[in-house]
Amino acid sequence: MKRNYFLPFAATALAAALSGCGGESANVIPEVYDTSTANGACTIGTSGCLGFALDYPLDGLNFTCSSDTVNVFTTNLNLTDGAATGACKIGDTATFFIKGEKDKRINLGSLDLNSIAKVSVAQLPRLSIADIAAGLTGSSAASLNENDATIKVAVRIVRILQALALQERKISNPADIQALYITDSMRTQLENIAASIPQDKLINTTDAEFEALINPWINLSSVTNAQAFEAVKTLVMITNGAVYQPEFSLFSTAAILGSALSGSDGLVGCNKDSCDTTDASTQHIFGHFMVITDREGYTFGSGLQWQGSGISGTQTVGGLNTKLITSTRPIRLTAPSQNTWLNPLTKKIDQNYNFNVGNSSSPLTIYQGKLYNDYMIAGKEKFYKLLTGKTTVSSADQLDFGLWKQTAGADQFKGTLDLYKTFPITYLDKAVFKSTANVSNGESYVFPMYADLTFKFTDTSVSNVKLGIVIEENGNIRSNIKSGFTADDMSTGTCDSSTFNKATYIQDGVQQYRLGSVSRAFTNDKTVSLRMVLGGATLGKIDGALIGMNSSIKTDSDGNSLVIGGALLNVGNLLGLTGGTASIPFTDSTKTGDVKWANSLASFQRTYNTNNTTAVTAQDTELAKLAGGTLSISLAPCYSVKVKN
Repeated sequence: MKRNYFLPFAATALAAALSGCGGESANVIPEVYDTSTANGACTIGTSGCLGFALDYPLDGLNFTCSSDTVNVFTTNLNLTDGAATGACKIGDTATFFIKGEKDKRINLGSLDLNSIAKVSVAQLPRLSIADIAAGLTGSSAASLNENDATIKVAVRIVRILQALALQERKISNPADIQALYITDSMRTQLENIAASIPQDKLINTTDAEFEALINPWINLSSVTNAQAFEAVKTLVMITNGAVYQPEFSLFSTAAILGSALSGSDGLVGCNKDSCDTTDASTQHIFGHFMVITDREGYTFGSGLQWQGSGISGTQTVGGLNTKLITSTRPIRLTAPSQNTWLNPLTKKIDQNYNFNVGNSSSPLTIYQGKLYNDYMIAGKEKFYKLLTGKTTVSSADQLDFGLWKQTAGADQFKGTLDLYKTFPITYLDKAVFKSTANVSNGESYVFPMYADLTFKFTDTSVSNVKLGIVIEENGNIRSNIKSGFTADDMSTGTCDSSTFNKATYIQDGVQQYRLGSVSRAFTNDKTVSLRMVLGGATLGKIDGALIGMNSSIKTDSDGNSLVIGGALLNVGNLLGLTGGTASIPFTDSTKTGDVKWANSLASFQRTYNTNNTTAVTAQDTELAKLAGGTLSISLAPCYSVKVKN
């Protein structure tokens, strides 16, 4: 039987799953004498089972697992989850291929699944086409370059898939990524090739020779190498796209994940080699942030930190952090847009990633770390061992630990970072996300969409703020602030993208900001899920706003929390229009309530104010008023649905 599995998001204290409904199934022909069409050798979520999610939304890719010498499996694409999944046992080698109706096949090599994950965690690791290509060549891609040997093979695999998608009219743009199902007809036609294609033919043939092998099945010339490479780049960025955040060690609970991978220290450190929580002469830093990696590989976000001394009788990191939160003012962290976050191929932080710290000229710099299981960077040995399955840690292993540094006054701080990858993005189904990039001439499209967000504050003494945004044709979200804007009116100025300078991010003389990304497009109810983290002084009262995280962050020991709702935009009324606009319902993940936004800096400022009434300044009081509220959206006056010419 076929089983459907969710692509779960990390369920830390700060995150919860957001899922939709819908689905589609392919009629897949099994192996001869084999009635199995299940998508793996074990049940995802059970002990010892390694589930994976393909970056390419492909249903029907054949694979075997080395621990199962009998069955052959196929990936199963469930549109509810937006991902094609499979499973083998931990430590298995998976062998991939596309099989014909009888005995012809295209062999895609074998991959040691230890290269993508060594332990089972709540969130399925991504298995990329680049990973499968690495199984063919025997080495991972060194760079996202057309001349890289492994990327060349990934391009050839994607050329096959994109040619099939064009043939089935799943796509109109050869570089677009959409759901693809290996159908009965495709498998029947695969029998037209002269002989099964061994894996070395994907590596050691010229383009002309490779096309000659494949063309009896499908017309490869319909997709060029350049177009397939663009699709490969899109897939790599999808694999990396997500929200990244440390856990609050103050409120972490070991049982939350149902595994040992919770209760981490998050971002902690001090100005000495040993961070003694009871030593009053030691200055400590504790922090939290949320950053988004978007669909072009840029990472940006916002957060906060606390600085203060150790205290006698405080034996734990959590106890010290409680003291810092209640007795010291929080300091703003802002991560301007950077493309030096995780290397999308190696999953390593191999270049400095900087946060601006309050009014200081010295940044907090994250300079080291490696993402394991497509899920977590470990800052300390305990979590590193859990993620890797190792019992000892070498000096070379320590180069993968999450580390940061910061200068504050005369002090040199350094520390560790336990970081989670949450809310991974998926491809955007064009049944909902109709854009200039994925529709044919003569079809109407909805994106780019120009709109205005209205931020209302729970503290009604604060006036509303209106912010212009663009949901771009690639699914990224940026600001679209008009010239002559004011603190409360930063609404849309123009719907003319030709006036936008992508290199400087300036529109009509105004500096714009990357704000977030569309994470999913749900086909059943025609909604798209938006996630945004606002960071930049120009944004004023909404600097640091968090939107669409579907999370709750506990702000004190009394149980008070800031709630960041889901953000689902329903575009169903716009689909099929050839001009004009219609209503666009905007709701939280329950699809009934208002979208709630929050600001972690302002919320923790409120916690500080409550515990330090005699030290509260007028600035403290005003900042605490900006802790959050509700959010609404309206289409910009200049926007309308258009037809592609």
